[in-house]
Amino acid sequence: MKKILSIVGIVILVLVVVVVLFLGHIIKAGIETAGPKIAGVPISVEKVRVNPLTGLVHVKALIIGNPEGFKTPSAMELGEFKLNIALGSLFTDTIVIKQILIDAPEITYEKGLRSSNISTLMDNLAPEEKPEKDVAEEPKKKKSSGKKVVIEDFQLNNAKVHVTITALGGKKMTLPLPSIQMQDIGKDTGGTDVKEVISEVFGSISDAVVKALASSGDFAGEALKDVSGLAGDAAKDIGGTVKDVGGAATDAAKDAAGALKKGIGGLFGKE
Repeated sequence: MKKILSIVGIVILVLVVVVVLFLGHIIKAGIETAGPKIAGVPISVEKVRVNPLTGLVHVKALIIGNPEGFKTPSAMELGEFKLNIALGSLFTDTIVIKQILIDAPEITYEKGLRSSNISTLMDNLAPEEKPEKDVAEEPKKKKSSGKKVVIEDFQLNNAKVHVTITALGGKKMTLPLPSIQMQDIGKDTGGTDVKEVISEVFGSISDAVVKALASSGDFAGEALKDVSGLAGDAAKDIGGTVKDVGGAATDAAKDAAGALKKGIGGLFGKE
């Protein structure tokens, strides 16, 4: 009898190990395959570990790339974060995530001449506009069989945002980001699709980044002073005619610096 129990125990242990490895691989593949299709940017993850008994998922080294046309390596890098999933919900139409806890992520805000990487990423996540004909016929169609998601608690703490501004000669700075907490995402509607959840989360992150930038007017003012100084030096070296042009550029830069000191919102506000 003891021998039989030992064999059964070994079989169960092997099955648990297989399930852990299998679930981790599936989640990793899902992130790296579905993620880029949803967000329109490259996404990679080093490793995913799953505890099938508790529903705790650890994701290591998740990197969300930048939209095309931006020079910085990534939009967000997460060393490690965890999710707590209600395992029973995996077998229903709505997956319930009890908690997502992200600590100390590195966020990059790259401001180009026309838009930022974050706003472009948000545009990628925005729902597609459907023709009026399709909207009118939509109620007649069957409901989508895709999984819905509810997130009961989302927390992002100790984040840093690295700012790069093309218009200021690639000037860089790093700012702390306030903690972000969101509850019951998708709960009121009985769950929402993954793209809408990601869009809502990134919307909150984007708002926090813009607010942090809006409170850092000194940075932009100093950057413009540096730019105007460079213009003046170049004018001196070149001489006469170019010196006049350089002086005009310097004056323009100083005017811009003054305007920016009064309110940084015009630079970092709505795209």
